[in-house]
Amino acid sequence: MEKVVEFILNRFPSVRDRIDVHMMEVINGAAVALVLKVLGAGLTFLFNLVLARTLGADGAGHYFLALTVTTIATVFGRMGLDNTLLRFTAANAAVNDWVAVKGAYVKGMKLAFIASSLSTVAVFVFAPVLADKVFQKPELSIPMRWMSVAVVPMTFVMLHAEGLKGLKRIRDSFIVFGVGVPAISLTVLLLFGARYGVNGAIWAYASGAIFTSLLGVILWNIATPKLRKVSGVFRTNDLFKSSMPLFWIASLSMMINWTATFALGVWGTQEDVGIFSMASRTAMLTSLILTSVNSISAPKFAELYKKKEIAALGATARNTAKLMTIIASPLLLLFLVAPQWVMGMFGEEFPKGGILLSILAIGQFVNVVTGSVGYLLIMSGNEKDMRNTVVVVSGISVLLNVILVKEFGLIGAAIATATCFSMQNIIATYIVWRKLKILTTPLWYKA
Repeated sequence: MEKVVEFILNRFPSVRDRIDVHMMEVINGAAVALVLKVLGAGLTFLFNLVLARTLGADGAGHYFLALTVTTIATVFGRMGLDNTLLRFTAANAAVNDWVAVKGAYVKGMKLAFIASSLSTVAVFVFAPVLADKVFQKPELSIPMRWMSVAVVPMTFVMLHAEGLKGLKRIRDSFIVFGVGVPAISLTVLLLFGARYGVNGAIWAYASGAIFTSLLGVILWNIATPKLRKVSGVFRTNDLFKSSMPLFWIASLSMMINWTATFALGVWGTQEDVGIFSMASRTAMLTSLILTSVNSISAPKFAELYKKKEIAALGATARNTAKLMTIIASPLLLLFLVAPQWVMGMFGEEFPKGGILLSILAIGQFVNVVTGSVGYLLIMSGNEKDMRNTVVVVSGISVLLNVILVKEFGLIGAAIATATCFSMQNIIATYIVWRKLKILTTPLWYKA
């Protein structure tokens, strides 16, 4: 992949000459990540397509409500340790402090296992209450209990994926989280989805989580032969000092992402949930490049901040934002020009979600244009500022969804979600400028 990137840049010498060594590392890593992310996104899209055509909008609504509950439980299971592991692995590996890398890994995994196990038990025990009292859909109890099986393995999938990013093993990271889960899930869904309905789809997702978590352990051990010769040492207090703000960031970000689904589950129909969920996941393709670039830019941010190379940090952040905006623009245009056609691929019930796709895609595009501001704050030790931002936006999200979903249904859910996505990154952009004197958005920046 590096040779391909080098060949392309050699065709444009004026562009090549403006790229420094840090940006070149980001481009090479992002190119690998983008290929795997596109593969993973394609597999996820196929999974959703098969799910929608097999279960219909109503069945898909059941699946996504169960997935929502499990996603919340997984956030509690991770305790913010995924991004903490990324930060400390990247920073300490950059200075060859393998004792600290192993210490953070071992303690992080132990804490995550305890927390995710407790989350699994909580979902299993309270599934009937959630199904009956919260969603007024008693039939959701059994699917939620089956889905709880995925909490522990998905927690380990995410922690190992972020740890591998910290080691700059981008390919392995995306194989674990981006490709492994949807590839296995799709295979199992094709085998059992039609026969077992919603439960079959949930078994598919849980199978993907279990087998991929084992793959994550294997790839981590292959990537870290140096850790076998050292005893890990890391202060638990330092781990919690970083992970607790990140836990709240993850929890409240999840609230922003899933509040609309919850609101539609309470005040809408199962069909509404299914249509909105498909539109939301399709709109996330707009920010596909953002997650690909973040995979390599996040450890690079941690490394540059650790070495106090702030000028290089700012240049890298701006250049990645510019790159992401250029690449994401054509997909946004497709979602604005032909949204009904895109949604129609999921089945005859889904084209009505075309306007939702357009609204949500705009919100995702704002995230792309503003750049990796969240990771800039987290990797520079400003987790609390990012936490405070998400606290404010999550409160606004709940308020907007209660008002807009009750009044306008699906359209209200899309407007509330897109507004909060945009607001979060705009506020974070301002904080990055105030704290680090870095302007990530390249549109108004002059060197």
